[in-house]
Amino acid sequence: MPNTNIPKFKCQQCGKCCSRIRGRLAEEEKKFIEEFAYGKLPLVQLLPVEKMSFPLFDFEAKRFRKWQKEVNIDAKITPSRVLFDLNTNKSIVFTYYMDYDSCPFLKDNKCLIYNKKRAFVCRVFPFNKGPFLKTEEEFKKLPNESEEGLEKSETFLKEDMFGKCPAITEIIPKLDDKNRKKIVSQLNESFGDSFLNIIEYDYLTEWINKLITKLIKEKRVRPAMNYPYKFLIKRIANSEKIDITDFLIKEKIKTKEEIENLIKEFDNNIDAKEKIKEFLG
Repeated sequence: MPNTNIPKFKCQQCGKCCSRIRGRLAEEEKKFIEEFAYGKLPLVQLLPVEKMSFPLFDFEAKRFRKWQKEVNIDAKITPSRVLFDLNTNKSIVFTYYMDYDSCPFLKDNKCLIYNKKRAFVCRVFPFNKGPFLKTEEEFKKLPNESEEGLEKSETFLKEDMFGKCPAITEIIPKLDDKNRKKIVSQLNESFGDSFLNIIEYDYLTEWINKLITKLIKEKRVRPAMNYPYKFLIKRIANSEKIDITDFLIKEKIKTKEEIENLIKEFDNNIDAKEKIKEFLG
């Protein structure tokens, strides 16, 4: 049954979410990036935390390059996270960013490409993360409880899922974060596609991490790690770049058709829809 006491989220088109895309990171994410993302992990961050803006997955960057020409702007789409492969001396690009403080596709508080299949980071708003991210750490099953009785651990706060948005002030207080099944149903009812998008985004992020692990184990790549960051950055700057989806095709790990189908699944939130099935009914 629908939770009719939960208001429907409606974007007010205030433009605030797009007018500041630089440096919008949670403190815990910022600390993780500063400690590990500058050469200690396979994925190398190419810009300082304060310059980071929202990420575009490689297949999204391809679309944005096309759309920028259609609206006559230069979005300054630049690699942001790469894996430098010592086997080939190539930089495999996983994500890009737009080198702006506010989104260059925003004009007079209106998105120039609103009716396009925008990036996940656009479509997930007002979410920062979904309720399934690091689920094992954030939820626990209490003794003698059914699946419906899954409750939050002390680390889970419903407010942590959201960014700042004036359209959610009446929604958050009504969300029941003591019952996992109920809050999933509430979020789905209130936010619809935005909720599915954030689940798929979290899934895609996890998929990338698993993909990197798989490529390393199979010795398809040999990432440069624990080198002096300045040295590593120079090697990356002087290297040939290849997008991760193109790399998978070129190395015959995936066919072009498989990659196209995979992107369609991401775009249509297939994994997210499967994930929430058990919570709705």
